[in-house]
Amino acid sequence: MVNERFSTLPLPEFDEGFHISYHYELLNFNGLLGAIVYPREGTLKSFDILVMSGSWTKLFSIESVPGVERPLGFWKNGELFLESSDDELVLFDPSTRGLKNLGFHAYKGTMHIIAYAESLVPLNGRVEHGELVLCRPVGGPSN
Repeated sequence: MVNERFSTLPLPEFDEGFHISYHYELLNFNGLLGAIVYPREGTLKSFDILVMSGSWTKLFSIESVPGVERPLGFWKNGELFLESSDDELVLFDPSTRGLKNLGFHAYKGTMHIIAYAESLVPLNGRVEHGELVLCRPVGGPSN
């Protein structure tokens, strides 16, 4: 962490009254800091995707997706996890504009997508398993 640098970044700039009519959420978009903007009301949602690369840049919009409440995060190939109006987890494919129900149901507003990266670093600085595995070369004195 010695070489890590931290700084503050401005949020995207929006018009007066924006916060009354729209939500925005920060998320990871292909390794970049992204923001997704969508209306608070209505069952026909549109989403604007912005990324921070020196300044906030609008990458693209997803127009008129019926039956969804809110975005949860991105998956491979630009697919977008969404929470449906029926509180189900769905995957939106922007190339086909299709929604695929993934078979998960939750209470409204409780679904979240969390990025996971495998690591060999122990949690809280300690080994979680008390097992020790000893490795010896094949053909050594004890083999």
